[in-house]
Parts: sequence; structure tokens; C-alpha cells
Amino acid sequence: MPNFACHLAVGSVTSAVAVAYADALYGLGNAGATLAFLAGVSGGLLPDLDSDNSKPLRLSGSVAGLGAAAAMVGFATVPGGFGGRPWPGLYVGLLAFASFLLFNTLVVELLRRKTVHRGLFHSLSVPFLYAGIWALFVAGQGRKTVLAVWALAVLGTLTHLVLDACKSLSFNPLKVRSKDIEASTRLWIATALVNFLALLSPLAPLG
Repeated sequence: MPNFACHLAVGSVTSAVAVAYADALYGLGNAGATLAFLAGVSGGLLPDLDSDNSKPLRLSGSVAGLGAAAAMVGFATVPGGFGGRPWPGLYVGLLAFASFLLFNTLVVELLRRKTVHRGLFHSLSVPFLYAGIWALFVAGQGRKTVLAVWALAVLGTLTHLVLDACKSLSFNPLKVRSKDIEASTRLWIATALVNFLALLSPLAPLG
């Protein structure tokens, strides 16, 4: 299979070209273009979250850990009624470190236990599920940014699936190592729901 460097390079180049083209046509602005590029590049790495020793898997644990640590620091340093905040710096540091270790370990172990390489993470629903999540994340940035980020997340993830399909001499990117119909159905339902909330719902805050 193509390795991390290959997926990163192809995802980066494809995303850069697509973002430049979209910016020239629709004027995404610096923030919109940056978010769309990040969505595309991360999408190009996303399917390998199901590989036990992959760099994307380890990165996902680090990102989750850093997010948890930042949330803990924010909670512990803002004045409030619970526990007499703000808390002493030593406690904050220890809690942030513990949060990082906990969430890093939980995310990595959960993915290792619940996924199989070239399984459902390599199915056609994943690009659209990931795009919908990105679209919800940037919902306040305006419709052009939301649509650009959605499209780049789909494109980036598809580059990964196509590269894997070509390397395996099978042009069917859906040739996955899973026959779990129940899990696949849940994945498609989640994909439809997330994209409805992000793109189709009249209540979606697209700016």
C-alpha cells in the first residue's frame, strides 16, 4: 500500500491545486482557504486510522490528547465556583498532562480494538462523513467556506482510497476487508445525518 509520505504528498498537492482554483473563482479568503487545505490534507491521511502502527493513528491520539489538555487548562484557569478556580499552576500542569495521557491512550486503543485495516475506514461513506463533520466544525465561517471545506475533505479522502485501489491493482476503492453489514449501515446513517445537519437542514448555521 502507499505509505504515509505518499498519501501526504498527493493529498497536499491535490488540495493546494483545488484550493487555489476555488479561491480564484469564489474568493475564499485566507481563513477559508487554509481550512479547506487542512480538510483536504487530513482527509488524505484519514483512512489509515485503522492501521495499528500508522502515523495517522498516532497523530490522532496526540491531537485528542492535546485537545483534552487544552480544555483542562482552560477549565482550571478560568475563575468559577467549582473548586475555587483558578487552580494553582502545579495542579493545572499535572491535570493537563494526565488528560493528555488519558485521551491519547483511549483514542489509540479504541481505534486499534474496533477497526481492521482496509475495513470500513476505507469505504465510500467515510469521505462524506468526514466532510460533514468538517462542515459542522466550520459552520460559522460562512457558506463559501463550509462548501469549500466539505468538498476538499471529500476530495482528500478519495485520493487516499484511489491510491490504495491502484496499488492493489483493483480499481474498486470499495474492496474493503469487512462484511459487517450492521456496522456499515450505522456508518451510512451517521453520514446522512451529519451531512443533513451540515448542508441541508434549514437550521444549519452556515452564515
